[in-house]
Amino acid sequence: MNHHLFIYGTLLHTLSTRIGRYLKANGELRGDAYATGRLYDLGQYPGFWYDPGSTKRVYGQVYHLHNPEEAFRELDRYEGINPAHPCQNEYRREEIPATLNGQPVPCWCYVLNQPPGGLAEICSGNYLDFIEGSGKHRDFLGTV
Repeated sequence: MNHHLFIYGTLLHTLSTRIGRYLKANGELRGDAYATGRLYDLGQYPGFWYDPGSTKRVYGQVYHLHNPEEAFRELDRYEGINPAHPCQNEYRREEIPATLNGQPVPCWCYVLNQPPGGLAEICSGNYLDFIEGSGKHRDFLGTV
C-alpha cells in the first residue's frame, strides 16, 4: 500500500489538533507540496475538489505514514468515511499525484465525494492563509 498522504486542511503540521498530533506520531513530514484542483470552505473546515486538468493549485504537505493500514483506520474515522454507505460520505480517500520538491508523488488524499456545487472557493488554495480571517474555522480547530 502507498505510504504517502497529501494533507491540505485540519491535518496540517503547523496546526495543533488532536488528529494532527496523531499524524505526527504515526508519520514523517516530507515537506510542502501542492495538487491540482480547488479548495472550498465547508463552513468550519475545507474540502478539496481534485481536478487533474486544472491550472489551480491546492497547497498542503506530504506525509510518509509508518503503518498506512493502521493510520487510515483512524484517519478514515476522523474524515467520516463509512464504507457501508460510500455515496453518503462527505469525503472519499483517493490516490492522486501531489508535487513535492518539483516531483510528482502518488499520495492518498481525502477529496470531496460530491461536486462542490454552491460552496465558496478558497481562491488562494491555501488553508493556512484562509483561517487567519475565519473565526468559525479557528473555533473548530480548537475542538479537533
